[in-house]
Amino acid sequence: MRLFMWVRWKKGALILAILPLFPLVRPRAAKNSFDVYTQRVDNQRSGLNLSETELSQANVKTGFGKLWTLHSDAKIMAQPLYLSHLVSAKCPQGCNTVIFASMNNTVYAYVADQKPASSNDTLIWSRNLGPARPGAHDIDEWAVDDPSWGILGTPAIDIDNNLLYAVAWNADEMYRLYALDLRTGTISRGPVLVEGSIEGEPFSENKAKWHQTRKQRAGLLLDRGELYVAFGFDNPKGIAGWLFVYDAANLKLRTVWSPEPKGKGGGIWMSGIGTVADGAGNIYLETANGNFEVSRNQYGNSMLKLRLEDDKLVVADSFTPCNQSYLNHKDLDMGSIAPVLLPGNLILGGGKFGTLYLMSRDRFGGYEATGADRRPACEDSEQVLQKIDVNRAHIHGMPIYWKGPDGTQWIYVMPETQSLVAYPFVDGRFKTTSADIKHSCWKPLGPAPPSCHRPPHDWMPGGILAVSSDADRPGTGIVWALVPADGDSNSYRGVKGMLLALNAEDVSQELWRSQGLDGETDTPDSLGLLARFVPPTVANGKVFVANAGDREELKRYCGTRPTVFPNNYAVVVYGLKN
Repeated sequence: MRLFMWVRWKKGALILAILPLFPLVRPRAAKNSFDVYTQRVDNQRSGLNLSETELSQANVKTGFGKLWTLHSDAKIMAQPLYLSHLVSAKCPQGCNTVIFASMNNTVYAYVADQKPASSNDTLIWSRNLGPARPGAHDIDEWAVDDPSWGILGTPAIDIDNNLLYAVAWNADEMYRLYALDLRTGTISRGPVLVEGSIEGEPFSENKAKWHQTRKQRAGLLLDRGELYVAFGFDNPKGIAGWLFVYDAANLKLRTVWSPEPKGKGGGIWMSGIGTVADGAGNIYLETANGNFEVSRNQYGNSMLKLRLEDDKLVVADSFTPCNQSYLNHKDLDMGSIAPVLLPGNLILGGGKFGTLYLMSRDRFGGYEATGADRRPACEDSEQVLQKIDVNRAHIHGMPIYWKGPDGTQWIYVMPETQSLVAYPFVDGRFKTTSADIKHSCWKPLGPAPPSCHRPPHDWMPGGILAVSSDADRPGTGIVWALVPADGDSNSYRGVKGMLLALNAEDVSQELWRSQGLDGETDTPDSLGLLARFVPPTVANGKVFVANAGDREELKRYCGTRPTVFPNNYAVVVYGLKN
C-alpha cells in the first residue's frame, strides 16, 4: 500500500498525518457496537441505549468507577458524541471515538477506549472555530458560565458523508455554521454566517455596540437532509425563538421561522435538548415565555408540531396550556423540555410548572380559553388525554420511556428538589397512585440559601437522565442520572456534579454514585463541577460525562464577575475497573 505524508497548518490546529492513498471510510461497525450521532442518542431524543451488553446492574454495583479524563480547554455544555470504529490517521484500522465541543469553540475527537498518558496522546484531532464570545451580564446574570460562550448546542453527525455539523458563537457576536470532516477535523463546508430576518426583525445587526443575546443551546437536528438550528433567550424587546433550516449538502439557508413573528419571547431552548423528529417529516418543539395569539401565529408557552413544506415551516398542530398567561407571568415556561414521543402514537409535553401533558400526535389539545388563564389551575382541552402533576418544581431533564422485562413500561423524570420518579405506563396511560410510583433514594437536601437579596433557588436543573440496557433483558436496565450535588447550578458557580446509577426495574435501588453518601463529599470517582443540562453518554461499556471544571469555590456572584477559574476541564470517562 502506497502512503503519502502531508502537513497543514490552519488556525487552531496543526495536522500531520501519514494517510493511505485511498478514501478513508468508516468500516462496518462490529456486532453490538453502539453510536451516538446526535444529542440524546437519536432524532427522537429518546435517551436510550438498548444495545448495552457490557454494563449490567450487577457489575456496575461492584466494579464500576472513574477510569480517566479527556482534556478540554473550557467548560463543556454540549453532549459528547460517540462513533464506533472511526477510521482516521491515528486509527487506520478504526477505533471507538468520542467527540465533544467546548465553550472555547474547540471540537475534540479522542480515542474512547485508551487511557491517556498525557493531555493529548489519545487525541485524534482538535479544531478551534475562532475566538468565543466573552461572558457578560447581558447573557449570564450570575456569571455561572464565564469566561467564554462558544459552542453550546450539541453538534450533529452525518455518518453517510463523514461530517460533523457545529455552530460556534464568536467574539464578534456572530454565529457561524461549520461542517467538519469526522476523520481529520478539517473544515469541509463553511463557515456560514447565521443570519436572516422575520417580519422585518433581523437576527443580527451590523452596527456599533450591538450585542447578540440569543443562545444556540438546543442540540442541532439533522433530518432528511435538512439541518435545524434553534435559538432562544429571554428577550423582552423582540423575538427570542428562531429556527433556521439549512440544506445539509451545501449549508444554504432554506428558511427561517419563529413562534413569535412581530412578537416577543418564544425562545426555543429546551434545556439543551434538540428539536425532535419522528422520521415522517414532522418536527416537534416547545417554546418559552412569550406572546400567545394564534391569529397572529404567536405561540409562546406552547408545544408545536411543524412540517417543512417547500421552503416554509408551517404549524401543523399545537398545544398551549389553559393557564399560559399565568405561566408567562411566573416564568414557568413550557420550553424547559422537549416533547417526548411515546408508543401508540402518543406525545408528552411539560415544563417548569411541573405538569406533564399526554395527548395523541395526531390531535394536540390546542388552546382552551377558560377565563382562568391567570390562575395556576384550569381545564385544558378534552384532547389532553392525561395531566400528570409531577411536582411544583421545574422539569429540565427530558422524561425517558423504557420498556423492561416482561413488557413492563416505565417513564422516568426527575424535577428540581425531588428524587427521581418512575411511573408505570400501562395501556397508554400513566399510573399515578402512590402504590404504583417508585422513587429514588437520593434527593436534594433543600433549596439553596438566599443571597444577593434574592429568594432561594431549587437545585437547578434536577436530574438529567439516560437509560441503558441489553434490550429488555432482566438485570441490565440502568437509569443514569446527573444531578447537582451541593447547590443550584443556575445561580451558583462551583456546584459539584454527581452521577447516579439506579436499577431501572426498581429505581429505589441505587447501584452506584460518584460522590459520598452526603452528596457533597468527594471520592476517587468524583466528576468535578456540574455542566448543567448535559446528559451522560452511554456507549459500549463506558459512560462519558462532561464537566464544568475540576473545582471552584461554591459562590453566587452578586453584580460582579469571577476572575479565578478551574484549572482543568474534561470529559470524565467511567466504566468497569476490573
